[in-house]
Amino acid sequence: MKGLLAFEQALAIVRAKPAASDFFGPAPDDNVDAAEQMLGIRMPPSYCMFLTTLGVGSFDDAEFYGIIANKIPGSSVPSMVWQTLENRKLAGFPGTHITIMSSGYGPIFCLDSSVVNSEDEYPVVEWTPAASVTNPGERLAESFGTFFLDEISKRA
Repeated sequence: MKGLLAFEQALAIVRAKPAASDFFGPAPDDNVDAAEQMLGIRMPPSYCMFLTTLGVGSFDDAEFYGIIANKIPGSSVPSMVWQTLENRKLAGFPGTHITIMSSGYGPIFCLDSSVVNSEDEYPVVEWTPAASVTNPGERLAESFGTFFLDEISKRA
């Protein structure tokens, strides 16, 4: 599986560079289940692996939203559940999207659960708050795993 393999490669980099890594996890499986129920979306394999391995946190200057153990939905960033629910209040934010990261310059990086590949992975898209539901955003990666590896590799 490309998404899971890419996540494993990124995880090796994260573990090899502890000074750049600031993760708080793992998130328990029941927390992932609760997040899925609150959002009405099943987590794709590579993002689920991120949640149950690292939970939430940052590598260098890249902050990845996720689950802080036993804090569902959370009350601020970097809670993926809280931020996704907040983003659903924005005009046009698709209910099929899961917020995983802020770009820092406007767009929001999301998993788009309306598109599922053969590995049950969702693509990562850059969604702009001014976009409409019919404009799902620009595709950045085929899965969370490949997106995570790319972001970690840029900073390693």
